[in-house]
Amino acid sequence: MKQSLEKRITVFAFAILAMTILASTTMEIVAIRRDYTKEIQLRSRTIATSLKTSIEKVLALGIKINDVNGIAEKCGESIQSDQDMAYCIITDVNGNILFSSNKQTPHVTISANLLKSQYATPSKEPHSAAALKLGSFFNTSLPVHSFDTSIAAYINIGFHQSRIDDKVQDLVIRAIVVLLVFFSIAFITVVIYVKKCIVAPISTLLKCVTKISQGDYSAHIQPLQILEFDELSVKINQMSAALKSRDNELRNNYDELTSTHKHLHNSYIQLEALSLELEKSEELFRKILEESGDAILILDKSEHIMIANKRCTELFGISHAEMAGQHISSLLLSIQADNISHILNTINSGLHNEFVSEDMIFSNGQEQRIGKLDISNISQGEKKLLQLVIRDVTREREILNNLEESAAGLSRLNKMKDSFLGLASHELKTPLTVILGYSELLQNDMKDQISDTAAEMVANISNAAIRLDGIIKDMIDVSLFDQNQISLKRTHFDINQLVESTIQELRFFFAIRKQEIAVDLEPSLPLYYGDRSRLAQMLSNVIGNAIKFTPDGGRISVKTALRRILNNTASEGYFEITSTQIGRRYQDAIEITVSDTGIGINRDDYLKIFDKFYEVGNIEEHSSGKVAFKSRGAGLGLSIAKGVAEIHGGQIWVESSGQNLTSMPGSTFFIVLPLDRDEVGDTMTANISDDTLLH
Repeated sequence: MKQSLEKRITVFAFAILAMTILASTTMEIVAIRRDYTKEIQLRSRTIATSLKTSIEKVLALGIKINDVNGIAEKCGESIQSDQDMAYCIITDVNGNILFSSNKQTPHVTISANLLKSQYATPSKEPHSAAALKLGSFFNTSLPVHSFDTSIAAYINIGFHQSRIDDKVQDLVIRAIVVLLVFFSIAFITVVIYVKKCIVAPISTLLKCVTKISQGDYSAHIQPLQILEFDELSVKINQMSAALKSRDNELRNNYDELTSTHKHLHNSYIQLEALSLELEKSEELFRKILEESGDAILILDKSEHIMIANKRCTELFGISHAEMAGQHISSLLLSIQADNISHILNTINSGLHNEFVSEDMIFSNGQEQRIGKLDISNISQGEKKLLQLVIRDVTREREILNNLEESAAGLSRLNKMKDSFLGLASHELKTPLTVILGYSELLQNDMKDQISDTAAEMVANISNAAIRLDGIIKDMIDVSLFDQNQISLKRTHFDINQLVESTIQELRFFFAIRKQEIAVDLEPSLPLYYGDRSRLAQMLSNVIGNAIKFTPDGGRISVKTALRRILNNTASEGYFEITSTQIGRRYQDAIEITVSDTGIGINRDDYLKIFDKFYEVGNIEEHSSGKVAFKSRGAGLGLSIAKGVAEIHGGQIWVESSGQNLTSMPGSTFFIVLPLDRDEVGDTMTANISDDTLLH
């Protein structure tokens, strides 16, 4: 079972500290025991020496030791002052006890041979004490000499081993306490040191390495306090950066490889598709070549026929076998082409030009045909080929000639129409003036001389004549506009006042049709320099048109505003542009918009409604009233309005989502009248709406 480094170091530190302190304490106890034993032995030797001296003084008088009185008491007194001493015994040379310090002498057997052997060694100094262990006692023996220097007896002083054991036991208890205290302190210190200085850095390194192994190469180790760990962290950071760089490189290479593989796969698919398309194209080319409505000839560099499609046989009346391989000049001779030399020069020039076109006349054996010859050079590898495409345009030329004749006839008819309009309007004006004059005379001066029925008939004649007079005036105006013979009486006037006065004149018709009129006039418009009466005619026609094609109860709106328009632009519509695009190409203009909630106008009729005599919708659906819903007119009002706008340098157009008699989408007419910069003044620019411009 694997153990963590922290646990291993802790156990190891615990074992080392325990063994070290235990060994040190044991050695110390052994040393103390030895020293204490020596100390007691030294004391016992001192006591024995003192006693020996006393006895030898007596024996020096020639007295035997057995005869000396008081030795036993002297022995007792010798060891009485030292509690560690267990006994004091004097034995003879045979080991027999002669004197003892107390009556209860410990059971100690001192062998004479043992005593003799202790002092038989020559190296022993005379009168020195000998110490030996007898059972549980430590015995110190010292010889006593008689007056003749012979050994008379032995002094034996001993102490029990328990005295040493008790002393050592106290030392052991104190050593254990000290061991536990200092061991705990040392162990805790070692553990803290290990955790802080070894385990913590290693854990940090391990976490970082784990993140790196999991693919997180952004992991970074902060500087560590221990040199070796810090160097290791630096190396790990460098390794992480290198792995991150390598990983990014591998990812980029993988992405590039994936992209390349995808590109190759797509290219392969495209190549297969192109190959398939090429096969289809080749087949299609063959079919197109064969089924083409034009005769196609492919010539080599020497102008010999290589390929001829089926149409060549149909057009020239010559079989494919007869055409294959022969020179183009032989074919031209066979079809009796006109101006063969010129055609051959043209074909020859086709080798050096990309495209040459030429007309040719030939015969197919039955009739003469006109062909459109298109010559182009093509390449087949390094070889240059000529492609001749001959289209039969005989029928087209006939149609074109007929169209040219028809156009010339229409032009003549248009001129005749214009002449007729001018002539008819002038020829009708004189008798109409007479009719109006007599009608007015009958209605005013001779009113009392005619009956009521006749007066009513005269009133109807007068009204019809007045209406016919208006139509004739419109016809004259249209004729004058077409011939650019309109003269303007320009004055400065307020466009807003002109709009209000025109609406006021038409109030009666609004009331009849129960239509709502809404007016939104720009108060800061400058004065306009133009023909007031012509512009009033234009507004009256446009608003009147809105009244006619808006159902009863509908709404008509008239609005004026100041705009910017492009100089010299055709009236093609309305668009928005930002003010940053306004430059010297733009000029100021007054815009008048007339919107209605009527039947609307189809896109195909946007330009046609401004043509002369054009009426929107089915003529059978139009009523005869002047402002009745969808009433029929002469179709000249909007044409005159267009002429008035254009002769003032302006534009007029219409916008609508289409014609629908159910949803009534309505339509909006835009009238733009450009202003002369010198007439406007510098204050106008500030009033221009920058959000829209007219095109």
